[in-house]
Amino acid sequence: MAKHLYIHIPFCNSICAYCDFVRFVCNNTIKHEYINKIVKQISSIKNKMDSIYIGGGTPNSLNNVDLFNLLNTCKKLCSTKTEFTIECNPEFINQEQIDIFKKNKINRISLGVQFANDKLLKQFGRKHDVQKCVDAIKLLQSNKINNISCDFIYGINELTNVIIKKDLEFIYKNKIPHCSFYSLELKHNSKLTKDGYKINEEFQEQQLQYIEKNIKYKRYEVSNWVINKKYESVHNKAYWLSKDWIGIGLGAHGFEDKKIYENVGTVKKWNKKITKLSNKDYYFQIIMMGLRLKEGLDLNNKTYKSAYDFFGDKIKKYTMIKNNHLSAKNINLIDNILLEII
Repeated sequence: MAKHLYIHIPFCNSICAYCDFVRFVCNNTIKHEYINKIVKQISSIKNKMDSIYIGGGTPNSLNNVDLFNLLNTCKKLCSTKTEFTIECNPEFINQEQIDIFKKNKINRISLGVQFANDKLLKQFGRKHDVQKCVDAIKLLQSNKINNISCDFIYGINELTNVIIKKDLEFIYKNKIPHCSFYSLELKHNSKLTKDGYKINEEFQEQQLQYIEKNIKYKRYEVSNWVINKKYESVHNKAYWLSKDWIGIGLGAHGFEDKKIYENVGTVKKWNKKITKLSNKDYYFQIIMMGLRLKEGLDLNNKTYKSAYDFFGDKIKKYTMIKNNHLSAKNINLIDNILLEII
């Protein structure tokens, strides 16, 4: 039985230059119909969730009526221990919205900061500035929502060590307990790709090295750092540990009973595209995701042990076992491990 739920809200008020997620600029009528449809699907779930994650798109760009309807439905799946996260853009956060969050058990915010630099924010199509991020964080914290994760991007040619240092200072100054640094990927349908943007891979590697050397937080996954272990993302760890999760909404992926699926179609009608995994593919999924974690996979788990036994010879030179945990010798080289398996 899946204990983790992902809900995709594919709506944005504008499209960022690097984005290739399933997202649309739509009117409120279409959004309202979409929310009503996924609310019905959420209502069919009977068991409590260990984690709920609402992503997008920009979930907090919904109007208050639709946002309350969505969160109020999700609230019924929460226990006292459920991690309930919503992705937010800073420019939409206000007191009225925070009141809706609090009434409906939201206890974690994933905030799309991207850069602590106004010039880069404008260049890549973001609609907030650095001060708006600070104001949003202060307002959340004043309302006792302190479990905030901030997303940042590195690997762009215009990024310098001085700018990255400002990102790190932003994290510390604003007392952010969890942060993610994602390397820029040029996706097929992004504006950057269509404009012919090219990534300098040498710069990208140097920027990651600078982050690793200078960040004061503990790295627990390829792209994620925490001030201490209690702030590690319960929901994302479900992905990395290949636990079952339900995916609801257009563009959402799910993983249940060794089947992976994606909801494909339109905002008015979508269906599950299901792929049943062979044992080899299932074990590959486990290795691929689990080695992203710094602590790796606990081989006391019979399924993880079976996955390691299946691929062990191919990955031994890249991995190590300590305290019966299988982990990558260098998680920056995770792609090398996957290529070796393939």
